[in-house]
Amino acid sequence: MKNERIKSDTTELLYETDGMITEFEAAVYEAGEDPDTGKCYVILDRTAFFPEGGGQLSDTGVIITGDGKSIRVTDVQNVDGSVRHYIDGTISADERITGKIDAGQRFSRMQNHGAEHLLCGLIHRRFGYENVGFHMSEEGVTFDVDGPLTEEDIRDIERMANEAVFKNVPVTVSFPTEEEAKRTEYRSKLDTYEDIRLVTIEGYDVCACCAPHVASTGQLGVIKILSYMPHRGGMRLFMIAGMDAYNDYVYLHDSNAEIMEILSAKRDRTAEFVRDFADRQMLLKEENRILKSELTSAVAENVIEGIRGRGFTDHGPEVIWENRLDETGLRNLINECTGQYEGIVCAFSGNDNEGYRYIFAVCKNRAKTAGLRDFADDFNRVCKGRGGGSDIMVFGSTSGTSGEIKAYFNERAGQKE
Repeated sequence: MKNERIKSDTTELLYETDGMITEFEAAVYEAGEDPDTGKCYVILDRTAFFPEGGGQLSDTGVIITGDGKSIRVTDVQNVDGSVRHYIDGTISADERITGKIDAGQRFSRMQNHGAEHLLCGLIHRRFGYENVGFHMSEEGVTFDVDGPLTEEDIRDIERMANEAVFKNVPVTVSFPTEEEAKRTEYRSKLDTYEDIRLVTIEGYDVCACCAPHVASTGQLGVIKILSYMPHRGGMRLFMIAGMDAYNDYVYLHDSNAEIMEILSAKRDRTAEFVRDFADRQMLLKEENRILKSELTSAVAENVIEGIRGRGFTDHGPEVIWENRLDETGLRNLINECTGQYEGIVCAFSGNDNEGYRYIFAVCKNRAKTAGLRDFADDFNRVCKGRGGGSDIMVFGSTSGTSGEIKAYFNERAGQKE
């Protein structure tokens, strides 16, 4: 969060001195319409709405007019030093209004933002790293520091941050003069000592910041670092705090309880049970793979035996109906058959209600003479199929029934005779 303070001669910025203000009285200083977007906006003589800036979205809420009309505030932006409140409606200049901020949203953001200050302050004090990136979203806060951290380092910092929450130390705001700022050690992304607003977490951090904050660390609630990764020579961390951390815990608790019930595992042993379950699944997959391979070979041998009984002289399409194999198994079956038979092999899998998948193939040495793709095109035309492939193998599907498919092959066999 940069120290992007607004220099406004028209609006008193209430959020700068008290982040807990969520309702206030004000007068409309100016009302207008954005020429680029056509959105209506008002500028107030005082506001507690925080405008978007430094990686944090603006507050939202409502403005209550003198006659009791409630108008939604959808966005707040700093435009050339003026705080514009974009609204779903119109308000006249000089009208007295009551501003009401979405208190839940504001408090959640202050919890997450304050927790980020605390974590970055602890990292800076312990390792000397600077915060070089900040972004707050509805999911939480992402921030970057310019040095590496181990998993143990991150766990220690997280623990110390939560200990600071338990101590409930004050969080204060100050506006030092340029000379005072030069004598003060604080974190900042801007090389300036003018118009500085400092947010101090007593005993832990002093940082230049323009956003609203809670009054004490106890209001931050639980702080949790959810993930982290190396980033440009430093670390990128993702964290949540307060109600967001509580809601995350509830979700994880409920998920863990469901796993406990499914696996009949104790609360603190679900990971162990899941690992054991995963290991057994891998063994079953390997066993299944072997069985499918054996089944494929057995089916292929049965087909080849039938062809062998005809003396391998008939190069007409050989039709296989097989529902026990998946697509990989069907392909392996086709490969085994074409390795011993020079005619076209057609494998079908499915049923009359849901349709059939098919694979047509021919051995490589007959790829140019068997006319596999012409055969597949003719089949698709007659049996309402669709598919494509090469001169060696064609994949497709058909909505034709088994009776229609068999009739097609019987007719081809009759034509050949």
